[in-house]
Amino acid sequence: MSGPKVVHIVTREEIIATCQGILAQLDQAINQWQRAMQNLAITDDTFLQGIINTREKFNKLLAEDKFSDIQRLVPIEIKQLQADIIERKQVIITTLAKQREEARQTKENAQLLINAIAQKGLHLPKALHNELTQIIQGNYQGSATAVFNQVFGYLVPEQQTNVLTAKQQAILNSMNVDKSTQTYTDWLTKHQTSQRDPRFNRIDHYLSELALENKNVYQSFMQRLNIAETETIKQQQNLLLDSILLDLSKTVQEAKKRTQLLAKLELIVAELKQKSVEPLKLDIQQLDQLTIDELTTLVENCEQQLIKVTNTITATYRQQTLLQCLSKLGYEVRSDMQTQWIKDGRLVIRNPATPGYGIEFTGQAENQRIQLRAVRFTQQEDRQRDKDIETLWCSDFAKLQAWLAKQGDSLILEKSLPIGQVAIKQVNEEQNGTIIKENVKKYF
Repeated sequence: MSGPKVVHIVTREEIIATCQGILAQLDQAINQWQRAMQNLAITDDTFLQGIINTREKFNKLLAEDKFSDIQRLVPIEIKQLQADIIERKQVIITTLAKQREEARQTKENAQLLINAIAQKGLHLPKALHNELTQIIQGNYQGSATAVFNQVFGYLVPEQQTNVLTAKQQAILNSMNVDKSTQTYTDWLTKHQTSQRDPRFNRIDHYLSELALENKNVYQSFMQRLNIAETETIKQQQNLLLDSILLDLSKTVQEAKKRTQLLAKLELIVAELKQKSVEPLKLDIQQLDQLTIDELTTLVENCEQQLIKVTNTITATYRQQTLLQCLSKLGYEVRSDMQTQWIKDGRLVIRNPATPGYGIEFTGQAENQRIQLRAVRFTQQEDRQRDKDIETLWCSDFAKLQAWLAKQGDSLILEKSLPIGQVAIKQVNEEQNGTIIKENVKKYF
């Protein structure tokens, strides 16, 4: 069957280019992982060595022409690296949030002791009182528990073993001192607030995320939180906390979105640099000044640019491969045919062995599917001659498939009509860009 055909072409060169592109993305993903570990102050030599070994394995697969394995496994490896960063961040965020919660509880315990001392009319040594104040302000560097135990010793003095005089007992009773033998832990359990405002826990978690995602705005939220914590009017404090929580939620989500977009942009740019010889018009230093919408648009534009570059490379490889093979089969090929094919979306090539006839390609090469058919340049119709030409083209097509397969390319026949089922198309040689014999020169 060698009437009009629809074929699917994939070249070895384009597959290699695809593999090299995703390997460039992998290299950038590895750089992102290393940078993240440095920012998180994490050292994991075992995991890093595993990454290096995996990267070397992909080089080996490429050298062994195991292209499908590369295309299948590399994206998985990139996702695993990204997931590892997120997982390690989450562990740190959880730890930071717990530390913030514990620090907040320590401040509250210090305030409880101060209030209890004041209620009982007791007075602490100045140095001890200053240490409690520093704990509340978050500036104390020593052991808060040791300070609390000292204060508790003033709040609940040790029971006297000797018998008190009536006067001493009266004074002790007037001080309203707790005469039980309870410990500081017992006292704290009894006096701590059972229901803590859940907004503080959410704020602590958001601040822990922000500390990793955007340190530039972290301090401003800390200042706002300090003001809210010291606000004595409950209604006003509620308003401050609600405002902080709302702004924090939005800021953290934007920071995480920005991190994701920048990571995605880096991967795209890495592949673009690998595939394109033209310098990218991208100022990395200005990215932090872009809004989320602007950054999203930039990523989308780079994605489209990558598709365009990839399509151009793919079309070039397919056109070069087909024209080279047809040239070796005796068809007349000239140097500007690739440009003509791209411009017109079709190309007609003649074969000196079959005067008055040629082969027409229809369809852009980057679309994989191309229609091939024999064409006639003369207006005079000879049905028998047309069938003979189609029969010859059948033989050439088989040679073309074999030649391509030999060098690692594939030309898959998707649809074909029988010889003579449709009339050979008549085309104007000059209008369709085919070449006059005396102007022919071999391109390959």
